[in-house]
Amino acid sequence: MISLDISILYQVILFVVLWLILKRLLFQPYLKLLQERERKTSGAELDSSELEHEAARLRAQYEETIAQARTAGYAAKEEILQRARSEREKVIAAARAEAAQILDRVRREIATAVAEERRIATAEAAALAREMASKALGRKVA
Repeated sequence: MISLDISILYQVILFVVLWLILKRLLFQPYLKLLQERERKTSGAELDSSELEHEAARLRAQYEETIAQARTAGYAAKEEILQRARSEREKVIAAARAEAAQILDRVRREIATAVAEERRIATAEAAALAREMASKALGRKVA
């Protein structure tokens, strides 16, 4: 059997004193350290979650900005192409008008030259005909 003597009382007192000392020097600091670590971990997870939401928001904002910039770029490109087409049509129209003027001027010059050549040819033909008639008749023809 277990005998209850004074040594048990000493052991209980020693246990309580040791427990109080260890509680103050070891257990409480260790528990505080675990709580602090848990708080930091939870805080880091919360911060991480907030950062992920912020990153998603910024990514969406970035993609929207890029889409707007692309749209603006395409619009600017189309406007530039339209202006270039319009300018090209103006240049072509001006070139056609100038070509038509040149063609009309050349046609008039050719018509004038042809008329002059006909006049000269007619005069030479008449002179040649008189000369041939003079030689054939043996006398001068008027």
